[in-house]
Amino acid sequence: MRSLTSLFLVTLLLLFQGCSGISMISPQDVKDLYTDKFLLDVGAIKEQYRQGRYEMALVNLQKIDENKLLPSERSLRRNLIGVIYFSKAQFEQAIYHFELAIVTAGLDRSLNAQIKLNLASSYFKLGFMDKAYSVTEGDDYRQLKSKEKKKFQLLRYKISKELGKSYAALTSLAHYLEDLTNLDDLRNESHFGYLRQEFFQAGENQKVRLLEEFDEQRPLVTGYLGYLQAEKLYYQGDNHKAEDLIDWIKEKYESQSELIGLVQDFSFRRENYSKMDPYAIGVVLPLSGKNKVFGQRALLGIDHALKQLQKRMGDEKLPYKLIIKDSKNSPTVGAYWVKELIENDHVSTIIGGLFSSESSQEFLEAKKNGVLFVSLDQVFLSRDQKDHLLLEIPGSVESQINELFSERILNEYGKNVAILYPYGSRGQAYVDEFWRRANIHDVKVTDALSFDRNQTDYREDIKNILGLRYKRSRSEEMEIYKEIQGLEKLSSIRRIQILNPQIDFDWIFIPAFPNEALQIIPSFTYYDAFKVKIFGGPSWRSKALSRESYKLGTLHFIGDDVTGLAKTFQEDFYRTYQKFPKLIEMRGYDAFSIVHSILSSADFDKREAFDRYIQSKEKLIGITGTWNLKEKLWLKDLSALRLYKGKVEKIFEDQEN
Repeated sequence: MRSLTSLFLVTLLLLFQGCSGISMISPQDVKDLYTDKFLLDVGAIKEQYRQGRYEMALVNLQKIDENKLLPSERSLRRNLIGVIYFSKAQFEQAIYHFELAIVTAGLDRSLNAQIKLNLASSYFKLGFMDKAYSVTEGDDYRQLKSKEKKKFQLLRYKISKELGKSYAALTSLAHYLEDLTNLDDLRNESHFGYLRQEFFQAGENQKVRLLEEFDEQRPLVTGYLGYLQAEKLYYQGDNHKAEDLIDWIKEKYESQSELIGLVQDFSFRRENYSKMDPYAIGVVLPLSGKNKVFGQRALLGIDHALKQLQKRMGDEKLPYKLIIKDSKNSPTVGAYWVKELIENDHVSTIIGGLFSSESSQEFLEAKKNGVLFVSLDQVFLSRDQKDHLLLEIPGSVESQINELFSERILNEYGKNVAILYPYGSRGQAYVDEFWRRANIHDVKVTDALSFDRNQTDYREDIKNILGLRYKRSRSEEMEIYKEIQGLEKLSSIRRIQILNPQIDFDWIFIPAFPNEALQIIPSFTYYDAFKVKIFGGPSWRSKALSRESYKLGTLHFIGDDVTGLAKTFQEDFYRTYQKFPKLIEMRGYDAFSIVHSILSSADFDKREAFDRYIQSKEKLIGITGTWNLKEKLWLKDLSALRLYKGKVEKIFEDQEN
C-alpha cells in the first residue's frame, strides 16, 4: 500500500531501506583485530546478502565456529547475523545477536558504534523507546561514517520526540544538519523546518545551552539559529540580548561569509531605521515589455484608491508620495529598485510583486531592510523566510492550506488526503506547508507526488496516484482480470487499463494553474476514477475552467468570495474609467487601501516603531478579504468554493470572511 504518514517518516524510511538502515560494516584500519581468512569469508557472505540470498548468508555465518574467532570477529559475526534477522523483521532475534555482539566489540570502536545504531533501530521497531534512547546515549556515534551518523541522528530525534525529550530532539537535528555549509542548502533541507520549530519552542536556557554545546565545532546551522534568535529578540524590543548574540556570531563565525553577510545586512537595517519617510510609498511594477498592460491595470487600481481617498478627505491635501519604478518584468531589476527606493527615498512601504516570478526577490530585498512589502501575487518561499512584513494580497500559500485543513473541510471531506504539486519552488512551498498542516491536524497523507509543468500529457502522473504503475504488487489481481477479460471474447469495448484504480484518499489537492488543471483532471476519468474529490487554488476561478466545467464534474477550490464585493466600488470605478474592474485592479486598490489604513492610524517616523506597530496589528481589512496576523504571518481568510457547470458557489453557506 502506498501510504505516507508524514514528511519526516518518508525521510526516516531511508533509515530502514535495504537492510532497513542497519549496516554490515566494513572494518578499516583495524587489521590486527581480524584475520585475512575471516575477512575473506565475511566478504563472500556479504556479497550473498547484497544479492538477496539471506538464508544462504545466514547458514554460512552460523557455520563459522565462534570459539576459533578473535573477540572483534565474534562481534562482527553476531552483528551480521543480527542484520539478517532485522531485514526479515525478526527484531527479537536481531536484538539477541546485537546484544551479544556488543560485549566483545570494544576494540573496534567503529564496529561498536554501528552495533549500537543497529540495536537502537531494533528497539525502535519494537516500540521500546526507553531502551532505544539509552543505547543512543554517549558519543560513540562519532565513530560512524557520515551517512551512518545522519541515520543515527534521525533515529535519535524520532525516539526523543516520542519520549518528550525536547532538548535531545533539538541537538539531534542540529547534529544531523551540522555538515551543511551554505544557507541555501540549509534552508532547503526539510529537517531545518523541524529544527527551527523545536528551537523557538525551547526555553531560553535550552537555546543558550544548544549554542554553547556547538561552540567548538561552529557549524553553520547553530550560527544561523543564533542569527534568527537575534532577529526575534530585536523585534521584541530586547536590543541588549540581540546585540550580544550578534557580537557572538561575529566572533565565532567570522569564517562563515554568508552568515557574516546576514549580520551586516541586519546591522545596516538597524542603523537605517531612523531614515524613514512614513508617507513615501514605493511602487514597483512591470510598465514596459510584454506585461506592461498588467502593470498599468494595477496602477489603475492604486489610482482609484487615491481618488476615493481624496474624495473622502475633501480639500485636505493627501500626504502620500508615490514613487513608481518599472521592473521591466525582471526579478533582478525589481529587486534593484526596491533597494534604491529604501536607501535613497527612505520609503516605508513597497507595493510590487505583480507576478510570482518577481515577488520573491523583491520581498527578500525589502525584508533585508525592514520594509513592509505588499505583494500583488503570491510569494513562493518557505514559511520560515516570511514574516509580518509581507502581506500577500491574493492570499498566501499558507492562507490556502490553512482553509484547506480547516475543521469544516476535514469533517466534510475526510482526513485521508493526497497532493499532486508542480515541480519547483512553487510546488515545494505548497507541499511543505501541506505536510506541516497534516502533522498538526493528524491528517494522513497517502500520496505526495510532483508533476512536470512542461509536459502536456499527465496520464503517467495520474497512473502513479491511482496505483496503476505498481503491477508487481498487484500481480494476483492482474491475473484475475486477465482471466475475466479472456472470457469476454465477444466484447467490443476497448479497455483503457486492466486494473481498477486504487483510490486510498478522500480528496486530493492539486495546486495547478487552470491550463494545467484542464490537462490533469480528465486523466482521472480516463482511468475510470470517477467522482474523485479534487481541490485547487484561487486561480481556478477562471474563464477557461468555467467554460469546460460541464465536462469536468464538480470541482472545489480555495479562493476569495468576490460575490459580495460592494456594488458601489464597481460602479464608482466604472464612472471614473468607463470599464469595470477586474482582479488586478481590485488587488491594486486593496494594496493601497490597506497601506493607508496602516499609515494613517499611527504616529511614527522610525522603522523600529513602524515594525512594532505592524506586529501589534491583529487584523487588516480590504475589499477582497480580511488578513489576520498568526504566528508572525498575515493569513487571509479564504473561502471553500465549488465550481459546477460554470457556476461558483460557497461550499459552506454560513462561512464568513
